[in-house]
Amino acid sequence: MAKDISIVSNAEKVIENFKRMTKVAEQEGIDFVNDSMNKIVATAKPLTPVKSGDLRRGYRVRKARLLSSGRIVGAIYNTEKYFKYVEEGHRTRKSRTISKRGRYRLTRKTNGFVKGRFMLTRATNLAHMSYIPRRFKQMAIRIVKKG
Repeated sequence: MAKDISIVSNAEKVIENFKRMTKVAEQEGIDFVNDSMNKIVATAKPLTPVKSGDLRRGYRVRKARLLSSGRIVGAIYNTEKYFKYVEEGHRTRKSRTISKRGRYRLTRKTNGFVKGRFMLTRATNLAHMSYIPRRFKQMAIRIVKKG
């Protein structure tokens, strides 16, 4: 004789929990990216050389947003046009002036290369080594607790 076996399924509850966790995870992910970018900027500012202070004041963070593909994207940029040359370095050339006769005359021998300071690169590497793993762990714990 066959016995009737009744199985109670929690599938609908589990699916509902995952849907709730997805919304919480999206918001926590956006907060995580924003916090990480702000930490990188805070680390990069002291590493930035100062002459007029414009380069330090030029750091901006574009708020993180959720793309249709599911990725969370934000950006760090600097409003100063010469930021790239200070960050990565640049080539210099000989300084020339035009003489009275219309010929070029060398005034300084400055042919060479100026090394970059890599402020943003170093700040990003520091954040990836220390801050981001800790913050990611906190985010995962919050998602599990709220979801």
